[in-house]
Parts: sequence; structure tokens; C-alpha cells
Amino acid sequence: MNRVIAIMKEYQFSEYETLVYIALLKKSGQTGYEVSKNSSVPRSKVYNTLNVLLKKGLVICSNTDPVLYMAQPVARVIEQLKRKTQDDFNEIENNLGNIEESEMTETLWNFSDYNQVIEKVNELIESSQKDLYLQVWEEDLTKEMIGLLTKAEKRLENFIVILFSQEQRYELPFARFYKHGFEEDKLKDYGSRWISIVADSKEVVYGTLPNDQPDVIWTRNHSMVKLAKEYIIHDAYNLRMIKQLEDPAKQVFGKDLMDVRNIYKN
Repeated sequence: MNRVIAIMKEYQFSEYETLVYIALLKKSGQTGYEVSKNSSVPRSKVYNTLNVLLKKGLVICSNTDPVLYMAQPVARVIEQLKRKTQDDFNEIENNLGNIEESEMTETLWNFSDYNQVIEKVNELIESSQKDLYLQVWEEDLTKEMIGLLTKAEKRLENFIVILFSQEQRYELPFARFYKHGFEEDKLKDYGSRWISIVADSKEVVYGTLPNDQPDVIWTRNHSMVKLAKEYIIHDAYNLRMIKQLEDPAKQVFGKDLMDVRNIYKN
């Protein structure tokens, strides 16, 4: 019950108010004296507490002498709290949502917490309306992210996902993605996994994801967005060509195609 009291405090209900409401839920039709006895709220405080609950709509009273009190059903109270919370959210959105963004959107903002990175990536996937470009490792694909990507593929024409997997597990519940295939060498190049996502060609999250501490940036800097977008697109170009010309490519670049990476020789 301590947890309930703590939660109710977050919604401006005092401990006494919660205790009185709980006591009335357990037994309706109580006098103020009985409520005090059954809730452990002092008699000197119980009537004021009951009056507050009457005003908040959690309790109703009889037109008798003595006055009897009864708690409103929990479902009605929860619905009341939901409406109040939604009204508050609407007020915040109406007052803050139209404030123009400052020039600081050109700044590079750092994330050093892994969960913050994944939450931001999910946010960009869910909000994308024009296009989406993503490089992601299997280890960083959560169920939520996969679900959001599945929905995004259906609504977006320009949708590119490049999947990396050390274990060569390339399974996703949507069709438009590319299997990378050169994971070991890319890990040697980068030293760790990384993630790169561009949403609606206006913002990017990019950085490395070592096990100890991520080093990831988020920005709307135009040059950074364009660079990341073009990198992912060109990666997709190459993977598409390799997929379509796999047999001839193996004859030229070797069975495992590793000679593709030998770009410093003619």
C-alpha cells in the first residue's frame, strides 16, 4: 500500500486522503468517526480530509444525521485522473509545442547512455513521415524497434535498413532491408558496433556503441545529416549490386568477396 500512497502523492493526493479513500473502499456508509478509526487518520484531520475528497469527487456523502460517506468506484477515479492528465498534456502541448526551435538545432548533442540512444532511435523511426535511412546491428534491435520499423516500411517509400550481424542472422519481419555481410572487417575498422539513422532528411543519430560507454551524437546540422544519408545510400547501392551480381562478383573478387575491400589497388 505504500507504493499506492507514493503514486497518489504524484497526483496531488495527500497520504491522509489516500488512507481515507482506501478505508471507504473497504466499507461504505461510514461516519467520520468510523473513517478516522478505520483509516488511522486523526479525528482532528479526518473531516477536513473528507471535505477535500468530496471536492475532488472521490467521495460522496449522505443527507443524513450523522453524515455517512462512500467512496466513488476506482474505475471512475482512474478515468478522472486520466482526463486530468490528458488535459495537462494538451495544455503543455498547446503552450510549448508552437515555440520555434532555436539555432541550437545545428549543435551536436551527445548521448553517453545506451538506453537513451535506443529511445532516440525509436523516436525517430516512429515520427518519420518522409524517409528513413538506418544502419543497425542485430544486437541493438529491440522488439519495439522492429515493430516500429515494420510500420515505417509500410508508410514510407524511401526506406532503407542495412542490417549487420556477426552471427549472420538476417531475419526481419519486413522485406526492404540489406544484409551487410562484411561485419568482421567493419568491426576491425570501427573497433565496435555503431548505429546511424537519418529521419525525414532533417536529423541524424550516429555513433559507436562499445560495451562500456556509447559515443553517439544527435543533430539537425544540415551537413551531418546529408553526409550520413549519402553514406547509407551508397552502402545500399553497393550491397544491391553485390546481391544482383553475386556469381560474377565472386569470380572477380573471390568466393567470400573480400577483395571488394581492396580499394587501394588498381
